[in-house]
Amino acid sequence: MRSRTGPHPLALLLLAWGLSCDPRPDTPRLQAVSPERTSFGSPERLLLSGAFTPDVAVDLGSEAPPSLENRFEVRIGPERAYAVRFLSRDALEATAPATLPPGLHDVTVTDSQGRSSTLPGAFEVIDRGVHRLVFVTSMRSARPGEWTEPIRIELRDPSGQPAPTAIARVLHITSDSETGRFARLGQEAEARHELEVTLAPGESGVDLLYQDSTPGYHTLESSSQELPPIAQTVAVGRLGPPTAVRFTRLPTSALVAGEPVALTVDVLDSSGGPASLPATGIQLTLRTTSPAGGLAVNEGDPYHPDLTLVLQGAQGRLPLLYRDTRGTAEVWLSASGFNRDTYGALSPHTVSLAVRPGPTRRFELQRTGTGPLQAGVPERFTVTSLDAWNNRTPYNGPVRLDTFPLDPGFSPGDIELEVGLAAFNAEFSRVQTVSVVAEDPNTQDVRGATPELAVQAGPPARLTVSNVVGPQQAGAPFLLTLEALDRLGNRAETPLSATLTASGVPEGALSPTTSGTFTGSITLPVTLTAAVEETSIRLVGGTDTAPAALSATTGGFAVLPGATQRFVVEDTAETQTAGVPFRVRIRAVDTYGNTTRDVHDLALDAQGLLAHQFSPPRVPGFQGQADVELTVLLALSGTRLSVASGTTKGQQSGTFSVNPGPVARFQPQVPPCITASERWKLTLQAVDTWNNAVSAYSGTVRLALSPFGTISPSATPPFTGGTLTLPNVTLSDVAGREPQSCLELVITDTEDARRTVRQCLNLQLSCPKLQ
Repeated sequence: MRSRTGPHPLALLLLAWGLSCDPRPDTPRLQAVSPERTSFGSPERLLLSGAFTPDVAVDLGSEAPPSLENRFEVRIGPERAYAVRFLSRDALEATAPATLPPGLHDVTVTDSQGRSSTLPGAFEVIDRGVHRLVFVTSMRSARPGEWTEPIRIELRDPSGQPAPTAIARVLHITSDSETGRFARLGQEAEARHELEVTLAPGESGVDLLYQDSTPGYHTLESSSQELPPIAQTVAVGRLGPPTAVRFTRLPTSALVAGEPVALTVDVLDSSGGPASLPATGIQLTLRTTSPAGGLAVNEGDPYHPDLTLVLQGAQGRLPLLYRDTRGTAEVWLSASGFNRDTYGALSPHTVSLAVRPGPTRRFELQRTGTGPLQAGVPERFTVTSLDAWNNRTPYNGPVRLDTFPLDPGFSPGDIELEVGLAAFNAEFSRVQTVSVVAEDPNTQDVRGATPELAVQAGPPARLTVSNVVGPQQAGAPFLLTLEALDRLGNRAETPLSATLTASGVPEGALSPTTSGTFTGSITLPVTLTAAVEETSIRLVGGTDTAPAALSATTGGFAVLPGATQRFVVEDTAETQTAGVPFRVRIRAVDTYGNTTRDVHDLALDAQGLLAHQFSPPRVPGFQGQADVELTVLLALSGTRLSVASGTTKGQQSGTFSVNPGPVARFQPQVPPCITASERWKLTLQAVDTWNNAVSAYSGTVRLALSPFGTISPSATPPFTGGTLTLPNVTLSDVAGREPQSCLELVITDTEDARRTVRQCLNLQLSCPKLQ
């Protein structure tokens, strides 16, 4: 019988029909996925939100109530999710597979009627990335021919956690032993000398076994594309008690200074194979004889020249690093140990290594000299190529040379190094503080420089003198700059002196005539007191060892006279003749006697002469120097000419005489009144045109009367001293004709009739007596 307590089968049928005929046309509808992302290789349970209508299952032959069947399919990207559960009309649950590839994936929900809803890019798989390979298990040991315990190799992410690979990845596993064999765990029958294991996407590691018939410590290595290789040691042997320590891994070539090299020290038993270490361990002491060498166990550890540590457990092989920063042909390493259980010493081991310099990292420049560095004077330098640890490297090739700051005249520009060494002579052209720089033209940042060097000027090679801007004025100082330069134009620093001379200038007109001792340059106030149309100053100088080795000459320039200070009137050396012009040179001069160029109106004067007794009295427009035609009309024994223009004056220093001119006439002296019978005195004087007595005249004259009468004597004796006196002169044939106020006395030179003088005689009947 059917239970009365359960629902009516028809009701259940109607319920199933109602659920399966849901009028909502938009189901299924996917709206959200949570979480939105997961890491690759890890299954993730997802909650899908939206609208979902399930199928209802009714068993008409059963009293059981209707059930909801999960008829939904969920696909994430290319793969199908599993464990899909219907939670409610608003939610589904599904698990994303661990093999889902990294990236953004569409999520699609499909119901039993084939209707689907897709949410693009709703779920992201993040690849943590494979960072490295690791041996997860510790070092293994085994007897010859036996398998070791399982050895696991895993992929790890940057945080050190296992990292499933997103792509198929091949692991290569090898041994340094020719007799070693590998097998995957559980596949011992397929042992191989080298093993390649392919990890499928989602896998993170592999378990393997190793066996070897050769006793010893064997190194296992594993690698995969783009990952650093890894290594681990396996000990194979009888594993007897320890008897010796040995360096079992040494470099086959010389070490490079500064670069660590891997070494291995093994603890061995009496068979030469790996030893079984006591529980208390083996104390191992490692030493190097090099003061620049050091040992370290792990990369990043500090390096020590003396290293002591304890090996315990299965750690019978010690990989270590050795680094030496000094290049040397031989350095010794020693390993010794003792059994901490028995306190027995183990057989030690000593090996030698060679250390060669590292790559060239810099150049060392050294100056070989110690004296002052001079421009233009070659200086010896050496260049050595060094590694980062100051070991000389065997560099062969070009080195470019320069200076800092730049010296455009520096040489040489490059040299060739042979076996890391070269010497060269350098020349500098500038006076400055400078460093010599060496660079490898083919390798960036390989360079070197000297300390700062003070470059002084070279020995003086030439003198230079500043131009004189002319014209200059006599007596006015002007500046003259003298420089002593080396052959490259730098001011020399050697003390020297120079002498000065001026062309065409009288001695004493130039000052100074020596520069005095100076270094580099000197500015002199120079004075020329002689005016010249063109001159130049020549300087000759040198050092104590070469006193006249250098010279320089200014360009030509004029020296003008100064203002007129006085007049110079040239002396008249000879006696002049009255009325005859003669030249007198007059100069206007400055303080130093140079003829000036000022224009003057000169006033002339002569000592003992009136203005009308000489000519000219003035010389207008006088400039510099002139020869004045001077005429003196008065004969006198001593006079001198003086000139003046304003307050400026000058005169002859000496005197000169003026003689009378030639006889021009005779000057008679007669009584003021004469009677026909009277005897009277007649005085005659020979004079020139200007009435100067001509004392040199010694001739005779004729006497006559006009218009009547005669005179006695009618001829005179010779003149003496230019004069003649006739004490008794009488007249004839004049009686009865008086008075006659102007009876002419005609006086004629017997030699030259042109010398005739007429003098009136006052002829009276009687003359008053003179009181």
